[in-house]
Amino acid sequence: MHDSAARFAAASLLLLGLLASPLHADEGTRRVQSFDLPVSPYLSEPAQAAVRGSVTHPDPTAKMDNAAVLAGLASLRKGADEWARGEIIGLRQRYPVDLFEETWNGVPVVRVQPRNAPRDPARQRLLIELHGGAFVFGRADTLGLLETIPLAAMTGATVVAVEYRKGPEHRFPSASEDVAAVYRAALERYSPAHIGVFGCSAGGVLTGESLAWFAKEGLPMPGAAGLFCAAGDARYGGDSRYVAAALNDALLPDTDGRLPIMEDLYYGDVDFRDPLVSPVFSDAVLAQFPPTLFITATRAAELSAASYTHSRLIDLGRESDLHVWDGLGHAFHLDARLPESQQAYRVMARFFARHLDMTAPTP
Repeated sequence: MHDSAARFAAASLLLLGLLASPLHADEGTRRVQSFDLPVSPYLSEPAQAAVRGSVTHPDPTAKMDNAAVLAGLASLRKGADEWARGEIIGLRQRYPVDLFEETWNGVPVVRVQPRNAPRDPARQRLLIELHGGAFVFGRADTLGLLETIPLAAMTGATVVAVEYRKGPEHRFPSASEDVAAVYRAALERYSPAHIGVFGCSAGGVLTGESLAWFAKEGLPMPGAAGLFCAAGDARYGGDSRYVAAALNDALLPDTDGRLPIMEDLYYGDVDFRDPLVSPVFSDAVLAQFPPTLFITATRAAELSAASYTHSRLIDLGRESDLHVWDGLGHAFHLDARLPESQQAYRVMARFFARHLDMTAPTP
């Protein structure tokens, strides 16, 4: 081989090696090149339209730091509530339920009573719902009703949406205390085996935190739990947190995972590995979890954390179900018009029916 050819071959091999190696190989960090991500072909036409709409009309909070969130919080709260109230009009037309504003053990709740509830008290069941909103916005009578109304009608169970305290006016563990107060009131009326607890986003995180709080307080565990678009890690670690941020043109975390999140306005200066905040980091707490259902999607920031929490429960011998929808994002099921959302609600209804000894809902 001529010297020039040998040098060319050596240079080519070096270049190929560099291209194949991750950037900052000593740190294990890989630089991901940009690419165009099409809408998933597995989605229904309405869901594909919704995904396209999320690209052309992105979440305005995606690149807001906490100072901006705090400055605009009143507007954010108003906007979320107004949107939810508009959605609730359609839900009330579709699902036959009655709503009652009540106070359980000093905590405001909205009781959603399905008109198809069993008449026999021995067959009646209760679901406790914890709404989303990053622990700073949303209400039981707005975001909370988006999932309580469908699930009440699809299960025949009474569902109470909890108006727990939020930040920045209140700090951790105020919300956990409120859920425990409602749960104590529920235990006066129902067997724990006939109670389910669930929530979406911050409400899903709060569901895990509440189970940890019940364990700390020596309360019996409910019959089942649902961590929807959430996980047992309050900060959503893992690959999907970065991937979802890139897909949604949101703020990217540092390589060590640090990034201020809206929830910090509620948590303040807490240890996020405290099992009362992130129960996934305590096998002793997870070993007490009831059967747990995870609902998430491939474009959702919580996917990795939900998968990890599910795997920890399974490894500890607990019963856990994980359902992942392709091509959708965080809290997709709150748009009940999507066929995929209806699939998710059927999964939820069957899960609670199975574990709370309820009559299985019709498909």
